[in-house]
Amino acid sequence: MTEAKPSLKRTLVGTVVSDKRAKTVTVMIERRVKHPIYGKIVIRSSKYHAHDENGEYKLGDT
Repeated sequence: MTEAKPSLKRTLVGTVVSDKRAKTVTVMIERRVKHPIYGKIVIRSSKYHAHDENGEYKLGDT
């Protein structure tokens, strides 16, 4: 049998934008990308939910 490959995981860094739910925080990740037509650098953002077992992350934390 073949051995299973270990999964590669990314570590993303962002800012906590919501801590209203129990054991979960919402983190916004911002990245700078170049507009494909005009060439201007624009900021794109994505929101992810992260597990916070002890409630140690507060609004605005990185």
